[in-house]
Amino acid sequence: MTTTLARCVIAALSLTIISAAAAVAESPYPTPTRDGRERLPRHGTCPTGYVGVGNKCEALHQDTPRAYPYVPGTACPSGTFRSGDYCKAFR
Repeated sequence: MTTTLARCVIAALSLTIISAAAAVAESPYPTPTRDGRERLPRHGTCPTGYVGVGNKCEALHQDTPRAYPYVPGTACPSGTFRSGDYCKAFR
């Protein structure tokens, strides 16, 4: 009986730790704000059309083209250009 209880407690703690770690991990990709604008985690200079707000870069308008983090040593993907420390989509 005690072994079963200990296993249940260990399983519950493991699930709690895993879910907390997933919540703390932040995506490097754009996420929408409540008003429909894009928000990026800040990695250096924000791209054009975005403004730095704390540790985030927020789009000035809802129709601002998406931006993605630039990977050093590589070219920006097709259909994007380098803007600040990001690759930004053409209109």
